[in-house]
Amino acid sequence: MIELNLIEAAAQNVSIPVSPVREVVDSKKPLKARRLLLVVAAVLIVVFGFFGFLKVAGLPHMLEGVLPVSILNAFGIEDPSRSGPEMNVRQAAQKTTAGGGIEKRKAEEEAAAIRKAQANSPERVVQSVQPEIFHSQKMGDYASLLPMSRLAFQKSMASQVFAFIKAVTPDGVSFAEISFAAPNYYSVRGVAETPVILRNYLDRLKMGSSEFKTPELPENAPATAITAYGVLNAKADSLKKPSPAFVKESEVAKELEIVRGLDASGRLHLAGMKKPKIEDFGVYKSYTYHVTTKADFPFVLQFLEKLAQSPARVGVERVKMAATSKKGISTSLTLVIYASN
Repeated sequence: MIELNLIEAAAQNVSIPVSPVREVVDSKKPLKARRLLLVVAAVLIVVFGFFGFLKVAGLPHMLEGVLPVSILNAFGIEDPSRSGPEMNVRQAAQKTTAGGGIEKRKAEEEAAAIRKAQANSPERVVQSVQPEIFHSQKMGDYASLLPMSRLAFQKSMASQVFAFIKAVTPDGVSFAEISFAAPNYYSVRGVAETPVILRNYLDRLKMGSSEFKTPELPENAPATAITAYGVLNAKADSLKKPSPAFVKESEVAKELEIVRGLDASGRLHLAGMKKPKIEDFGVYKSYTYHVTTKADFPFVLQFLEKLAQSPARVGVERVKMAATSKKGISTSLTLVIYASN
């Protein structure tokens, strides 16, 4: 705008009185000008030389992120702190997406790993038997069975697991919990009267198991505490038999009557066989019953053995027998029936 006004002013016819001016020449001005030019030239040489050196040798670490990007781009110099993967690494070191540094994030990851390890500790695994922990166990035979054959396999192995535990348990051992999970996983928790009884009992369990684990006891734990789990080293006769037919939906009630009839002593008092959880798999449906009883160990074992020998097409996915606070026993069984139209 200022330049435009000056041009417009120059275009107008304005008479300006001019008085003659006498020019005084200072002999020192050329010398000062030459010195100034020499200083400017020296500065430019130093600047261009400095940036030329940076372009060849690279930007020192102490200058990273200091010099303006526009100047660096003009000379073709790359600042590693502002571009490329290295920039991302440094930024991540200063601040993570969670708002903390690398050390904080690493500490959080280590804490998460510790929580995960504790969640999978033997003590927690024993409380609810998890078949997936036995990665080395080959379950090709069971996995290849048809659905109805799997149910026959389950009820056979459930009786064998409880019979095995009864056979190897000596006097002087009391149980807090005994669990079975299909196809042949078991766990026991309890207490032995003496360390000698404890060692002998664990050795017996180990001899009958293809997989056997018992956690190390903490320093303050009693030396007679029992915690063990494993895979029963046995096979079911159902592997050699043809797969039974699916139960007709109209015959589910008859299968349940067969199960109830196995309680010849009348001590079981099975509860929970009226409201099953039904899942539709297209070809067939599964009827799952969560059954409970307060009968003692001998009667539960007798029921499982009779179920394994009976023609009832009922599987046993889980059995958990635990001592109650009132010095009694509570047993929960997960029974399954596969039915089709």
